[in-house]
Amino acid sequence: MEDEAQEDIQAGCIDGEALVYRFAYSDHVCISQSTADKWVKYEMVEIIIESKQVKKEKSPQQLNPEFYGAPPPQPEKFRVLVYDSECRAGYILFYHFHYLSTSCIEFVTAGSWETLGLGTIVKPENKIVVEPEEDTTEESLREEQRKLFVEESKLISLPNYPNQPSIRPELEATNEFWSPPAVHQVNDRIWVAVGYDLANSIMIEGDKGIIIVDTLSTYEKAKEVMQEFRKITDKPVKAIIYTHGHLDHVQGTKAFLEEGDGDVEIIAHESLLDFYINENSVLGPIASVRTVYATGVMLPEEDRNMGLFPNPEPGTIAFVAPTHTFSSEFLLDISGVKMDLVYVAGESSDQLFVWLPDDETLLIGDNIYSIFPNIYTLRGAVYRDPMNYVNALDKMIPLEPEHLVPSHVKPVSGKDEILNILITTRDVTQYVYDQTIRGMNNGYTADELSRMITLPEYAKDNPWISQARGQIPWHVKQIYYGNLGWYQGDPAFLLPISMNERSHKIVDGFGGFDATIVEIRKAIDNGEYNWAAEIATYALNVDPENVEAKLLKAHSLRVIGQRMLSADARHWALTSALELEGKITINPNNFSQTSPEQLAELPVGKLLKLLPTRLNPEEVQGWDEGLDISITDTGEEYFLHIRNNILTIADGLQDPRYAITLDSDTYKKIITKQLSLRDAIDSGLVDFYGNSEFIHKFLNVFDPLTITADGPSG
Repeated sequence: MEDEAQEDIQAGCIDGEALVYRFAYSDHVCISQSTADKWVKYEMVEIIIESKQVKKEKSPQQLNPEFYGAPPPQPEKFRVLVYDSECRAGYILFYHFHYLSTSCIEFVTAGSWETLGLGTIVKPENKIVVEPEEDTTEESLREEQRKLFVEESKLISLPNYPNQPSIRPELEATNEFWSPPAVHQVNDRIWVAVGYDLANSIMIEGDKGIIIVDTLSTYEKAKEVMQEFRKITDKPVKAIIYTHGHLDHVQGTKAFLEEGDGDVEIIAHESLLDFYINENSVLGPIASVRTVYATGVMLPEEDRNMGLFPNPEPGTIAFVAPTHTFSSEFLLDISGVKMDLVYVAGESSDQLFVWLPDDETLLIGDNIYSIFPNIYTLRGAVYRDPMNYVNALDKMIPLEPEHLVPSHVKPVSGKDEILNILITTRDVTQYVYDQTIRGMNNGYTADELSRMITLPEYAKDNPWISQARGQIPWHVKQIYYGNLGWYQGDPAFLLPISMNERSHKIVDGFGGFDATIVEIRKAIDNGEYNWAAEIATYALNVDPENVEAKLLKAHSLRVIGQRMLSADARHWALTSALELEGKITINPNNFSQTSPEQLAELPVGKLLKLLPTRLNPEEVQGWDEGLDISITDTGEEYFLHIRNNILTIADGLQDPRYAITLDSDTYKKIITKQLSLRDAIDSGLVDFYGNSEFIHKFLNVFDPLTITADGPSG
């Protein structure tokens, strides 16, 4: 066995590389002999096999650490060691029995290795030892690590912060576009609630009822606004119109439906439901986490400022799918109110505007709201073509509206002012697009263009072209990537080295980890905070738990964030700083834009389309299996086929070996894991054909569609 293990180890690296054990990562990697020698000097690794001893290629992942060099797994109970003056921050002096020598290693590793008998901690008088509780859990270990971080942080001297406000005055000034919360009267039958939530809700009063345009982000906020509308009229809700499917415009619907008098039509563009599902369900897990950073929900309230919107609050998702959709244009008359709904795209692919000809009023949705059009949003979205904004505004400008009612910020009245807003926004959007394409054709890269292109003089001080959300450099890069893709023409970056490898080489190039820390401090002293944060990122890739690097990066990000004009970027930087300082923990499993109640509103066919991107390929290796699904209450029939590590979905039954028959409500509960298949069968809710255990397995090879969370930890 030992001979086989030795052969396996020796086969792990190519010629010229040494096999090393990295203390910081508790893993084996193959690196050049010269790098290995330097890393040993910096107490970062232990050389397992010298380069001259290894011969043929084999992935490091295939090595079996059980046989060579790796310490046993960390025990559940260990001492957390906080500080030792002979080693740099984050490390403690450790004596290795096998090598009869000492080296500086991480606190937790030292405590674990001593418990395992691999060596002993050199015990200086100033060492702090934190003994864990008798019943050690993952949470208690995290708490011990937090205490460790706090104790070590006290020993690190940090630079002074520059004298600057915590928020840029220009960003804070944009609060005037929504504050204070109020219902604004546009004319004798149109009102708009501004400042109660991220988005606006608009009420149009007809002869026998009211029309609601956009329903806010939660049931609670919609209920609050409906109570304000009820101070104006007690007429029932006749119809609801969605300008688009962003969650802050459609998730309070049920509160308005409660004020209806029977069947209330919900009208939207035909692509809205697919758009909504993609943003909030298909991409929901990553989108929800990025939204946490961008909206600053983990920040102290005094540090949060959304600029053009009030700070969002949690609440109940009350989305209801549209009952009537259209493709390009929809003319309608509801309770004596004539409306023209026109599909245009723009900030979202399903965007429409509402024109009320008798009122000369334009409900513009999200294509204008006191910012340069939001071509790129930090939380992430599919490419938004700037020319869609331009084309949309070209349809609106000839209308010469007397009133402009955006779905964010206060309404505007007066033809001249509105035309100036529409035309200026249209032209500056085309300008940035045209000059980006021109620069691309002249051979400039995305990075170069992002530094070259700025707003023209006529738009720089225009309050309706602010950069309170996206910045022009980000929009320029998005235009480049959206039209040409990520490759910028240098073959050196077609298959670049990994970020981890790059980080090690950069730190090595600075002269080692301690020298890199000096460079970070030097950059901060020179006011180069972006460069300091970047260097600190490389350092933390090499040593992810290094307290000094974390605190220096947090320091840099806080300065960067406070200087940001973009509310999204400011929140992201400040949130990341708190994370690095150990003051908050952002667990992706605690955040979701999807709930079982939300998914219950989706048709089964739409719900099924979420499954392919949730399939765990490791669970279905070698599968070629199908499952027929018959939905009794809707008459729908589907065939799910897992093959080649993917899931395909087809309409109709294809008579495989396995089948289930159930109603849509039961299926939704099973697929969202509110109800197990076994319980559903036992309760008589599901009829099946074939092996029930395999059917159960078939339906459980997918990642969860929803997240059950206790909420964020702070």
